[in-house]
Amino acid sequence: MTANPALVRTFANELCPAPFPEEVFVLRRAGVQIELQGVQTRVKGWQARGALYLSNVRLVFVADKPDELGLHAFDFPLVYIRQDKLNQPIFGCNNLAGQVWPAVERGGPSGELPPHEFRVYFKEGGIGTFYPLYYTLAERAKQAFAAAQERSRLAAAGLVDPNPPTYVAGLVSHAFVDPADPSTIYLAERQPVAEADRLPTAPRYTARYAHNYGEDEVYEPMDGQASAPGAPGAPAARNT
Repeated sequence: MTANPALVRTFANELCPAPFPEEVFVLRRAGVQIELQGVQTRVKGWQARGALYLSNVRLVFVADKPDELGLHAFDFPLVYIRQDKLNQPIFGCNNLAGQVWPAVERGGPSGELPPHEFRVYFKEGGIGTFYPLYYTLAERAKQAFAAAQERSRLAAAGLVDPNPPTYVAGLVSHAFVDPADPSTIYLAERQPVAEADRLPTAPRYTARYAHNYGEDEVYEPMDGQASAPGAPGAPAARNT
């Protein structure tokens, strides 16, 4: 999990995570609420309303507005999510709960930092479209990651790629679309942002997006002064 990944504007003028090379966005789900424990806010936790973006490598929550310290978005690498469970209470909304390893220095499954607890509440509509796609991509990612660790061949510079774009395209084309689920599905050949907004390097989940994450409880500013595309700590949005 990383704080304030780089964000760009979609063709629909919505804030969206800047895609990595070979990253394919699957869907956007608005009207969700997130609770994160152990993150760097004034109360050591974060509650916010916003939208979820699902890709072949990560789940990203983008808040409707940043908090008072500038925290605007969080990145959940699919390979770092564990013990995730869909809860469907009789009274209350569907929610996805679990843990995610922090994707910062000394984080990750082999690091010293404990995982963060998270819960995502789906406040508007069902989950019949979102959850099957999320579950399939997350399970493939975690299985491939575990197998690579056992073989000691996990590349230090990036991710195992269990969900290549060709696989994602087929998955989306055969996905069941739940009329009660308001998710926006993206086709592989029609991504939400311009190709020029794609980051130049693959994700490095041992590095920081915000250089001061976990140090002084202050996040990178979200004031429109963006860093160079793809640079660590480049959280601000820019127009396409």
